[in-house]
Amino acid sequence: MEKLKFSNEVFEAGAGKIYDLLIRISMPALALGVVVIAVINAGLLTQVADYPDALKYLFLILIVIYVVPMLFVFPTAWMLRSWKTRDLRDNYVLAGNKVVEYHKIVDKSSAHATENVYVATQIKKVEEGPRKVTVIGNIVEKGSGVKSSELVIPKAFENMELIRRAARYR
Repeated sequence: MEKLKFSNEVFEAGAGKIYDLLIRISMPALALGVVVIAVINAGLLTQVADYPDALKYLFLILIVIYVVPMLFVFPTAWMLRSWKTRDLRDNYVLAGNKVVEYHKIVDKSSAHATENVYVATQIKKVEEGPRKVTVIGNIVEKGSGVKSSELVIPKAFENMELIRRAARYR
C-alpha cells in the first residue's frame, strides 16, 4: 500500500479552491476600503453636495454592498483555509490494490492525537467531485466498528489517482 501525504498544491486546486477564490475577491475591497478612509480623512468629500446624485448612490452602493461585507469575508476565508490546512496536514491515505485506508486525526488536544481509521474494501465506485473524492463500497471505522457505504476524502493528497485505481481491482 502506498501512503498519500498532504500536498498544499493539490489542496489549493481542490478542497481549498473556494477559500482562495474568496480571498482573491475580497483583496481589492480591502485596498478600496483603505482608499476610502484616506479620502474621508483628507477631507476630499467636503464638496459631496456638488456631486451628481447618481455618483453618490454608486459610491454608497459600492461601499455598502462590496467593501463592508468583504471586510468580514477576507479574514474569515483566511482563517478557515489555515484551519483546514492544519487539520489535513496530519491526515494521510493508504491506497492499495483492493483497499483504501483514510487516517483522519480527529483530536489533537490531548497528549497524543486521536485518529480514526476508515478502511474501504469491496470498492464499487469512486466518484470525483471538484473538492472531494467519494469512495463507495464497504467502509468500516476500525476503532468503533461502525459500517457505512460511503467514504469522503478531501482533494488534498498527492497521487489521488491511486484511489481511483483501487476500484478497478475489486
